[in-house]
Amino acid sequence: MVDISLHDVADELGVHYMTVYRYVRQGLLPATKRGRTWYVASDDVETFRSSRVAIAAEPNPTGRRSAPWAQRLESRLVEGDERGALEVLESALRAGNDVSFVYLDVMAPALASIGERWAAGELGIHVEHRASGIVLRLIGLIGSRFKHRGVSKGAVVMGAPAGEEHALVISMVADLVRHEGWEVHDLGANMPADAFAHAVEVSNDVVAVCVGVTVPQALSAARSTIAAIKRVSSVPVYAGGAAVGGDEAARKLGADHWTGDARQLVGSLNQLARRN
Repeated sequence: MVDISLHDVADELGVHYMTVYRYVRQGLLPATKRGRTWYVASDDVETFRSSRVAIAAEPNPTGRRSAPWAQRLESRLVEGDERGALEVLESALRAGNDVSFVYLDVMAPALASIGERWAAGELGIHVEHRASGIVLRLIGLIGSRFKHRGVSKGAVVMGAPAGEEHALVISMVADLVRHEGWEVHDLGANMPADAFAHAVEVSNDVVAVCVGVTVPQALSAARSTIAAIKRVSSVPVYAGGAAVGGDEAARKLGADHWTGDARQLVGSLNQLARRN
């Protein structure tokens, strides 16, 4: 297998150099940057030529164009290509997908795969951290476009307990809840129990509290956090995240509700708004 430059790829495909460059930045064509030059493996050029992987994806019954968006994003994140990662997300949105799809079906799987590859020793920890940093910045760019207009349904306080460092997950869920018309107070990760409870106590128009836990080591702190919240407020508390295995586990933590994913949380909050 030989690595060739984008100019050579353009010659082989019979297209302009900038067209090949766009394929790379959109994640359509795998490439590696060395110094200031991008290189593509000759085998990948042949695969691209024969299959034309989703250059113009076929429309599905929903009217949206389907494509391996998560894989494309993952390739750009692994390369540290922030501009390319943004272009992948922009392409997914232009294809008719909404912000929930981009966050939960593109960003989340790409990050999960990178995490798994790091755990397996395939990627360095710096790659995983760099990818998370890029996604956090992309959320800042994209999420602001989808702010709900109109009267707020109420406030939701959201965060992670002491010992839980995954603020990125909280940020993604917070954006999706905001998109549904809620005001969200995002406390981020590693929030001490008393400070979390105080934030709930002093916030206006709080309708619900969400506590996210992705690592088992933070479950004890989550229990203490929920107990502290219950001492100052009677609003329902939701518990979710990879470390909370179901409704029974959430109840053991002291929560009123369990949510398995962000879509379930949004649906439950909207039901709560209708009851109120």
